[in-house]
Amino acid sequence: MDQSLRSSIQTSTFYYFLIVMFITTVAQLTTMIVIMFADISGKELLVAAAVVGPALMGAFGIIRVLTNMKLIVAEMDAKMLATNWGKEISSIPFGILKFIFAGVFVAIAIVQLITIY
Repeated sequence: MDQSLRSSIQTSTFYYFLIVMFITTVAQLTTMIVIMFADISGKELLVAAAVVGPALMGAFGIIRVLTNMKLIVAEMDAKMLATNWGKEISSIPFGILKFIFAGVFVAIAIVQLITIY
């Protein structure tokens, strides 16, 4: 694979990761503030939907983006793997990280749902 193309794909994949993390985190923080400070009596199902939706989108988004990153790293040639950058990026456990990040979002959503009810 052309190195400039690889660099472009990796950079955009990393930015997609940051965007998904930011949007999901802001959505969950906003929902938590509403749960804590607003009167949600009678609106529990609406607030629960606002919790579950972003949590699932964030979890699946993180899994997809980190899977893409894992595939990009797996396609490095021997010359790129021999560099310090290649050694470091190939040692990142993307397979484990995607489930850790997704699990964090789901765990936060579960805590929020427990708080609602």
